[in-house]
Order: sequence, then structure tokens, then C-alpha cells
Amino acid sequence: MNDVHETYDRLEETYLEITKQYLQVNETTIDQRLFQHTGIYAFFGAVLAYAKQKMDEASNDLDREEATTREFRRSELLEEGKKATDRALDGYVKTVLSVQKSQAKHRASAHSYHLAKNIINSLDHQKDMLVQISANKRAESKLINDSFGG
Repeated sequence: MNDVHETYDRLEETYLEITKQYLQVNETTIDQRLFQHTGIYAFFGAVLAYAKQKMDEASNDLDREEATTREFRRSELLEEGKKATDRALDGYVKTVLSVQKSQAKHRASAHSYHLAKNIINSLDHQKDMLVQISANKRAESKLINDSFGG
């Protein structure tokens, strides 16, 4: 993964692969993870920022679609001599296909945002774990060296 937009677009389908590739740590990968952590964190931070931008855009599109639909329906009701109550308008807005599509787009973008946020949260936990393991290894090494007069 080296492209922020591509990673975002494929986030749901590659989530498990990403967690295995970037988040799993074992004895043989600790040092490598320590050296790579900052770059990986920065990359997925960019994915999260892009996901936030896409979610905000979808939210704005949804708000605009709902407002346009409400105003259209309000005008129709007033032309028919009917009262345009908020309750009637809310009910109507929920039935309009374009609004439903905007809601689905917003839900999908929010889902991708939360997946990216989970990766960042996991990287934060990984950093804490790597720091602790590294400190333990240094302390253990110092203890061994001190024991043998090193």
C-alpha cells in the first residue's frame, strides 16, 4: 500500500490484510516495527485525514439533498393549499430515493472513516507496546551484562 486514495478506496476489503501486515508484532519483527512505525503511522494518518474529508463531503451532500427535497416538498404542499408541517416534511424526505442514496453514501464513508481510525488507534497501542518491549529488552540486556561483568 503506497497510495492514500487507493488504500482508502480498498480499506474495507483489505482491512484484515492491513492489520496482519502492519500491526502484528513478534520477536523477530520488533526492531523492524520500531524503525518503520513513524512512516506507517504517517501514511495511515493521511488515509484517516482523507477518510474524514470524504465523510464530511458525504455529510454535506446529504444535508444539501435533504434541504433541497424539503424545500421542494414544502413548495408543493403550499401550492396545493396544504400545511407544510415539519413532521410531514420529515416523513417525505425519508421516502425520496436521492436522499436514501445520499444516506447510504454517508454511511459507507463513515464506515471507512471508522476503519481508518481503528488502524490509527491500533498503531497507537502498537507504539506503546513496542516502547515497553524495547525498554524491557534493554533492561534485560543491561542486567545480563552487569551479571557477567560487562
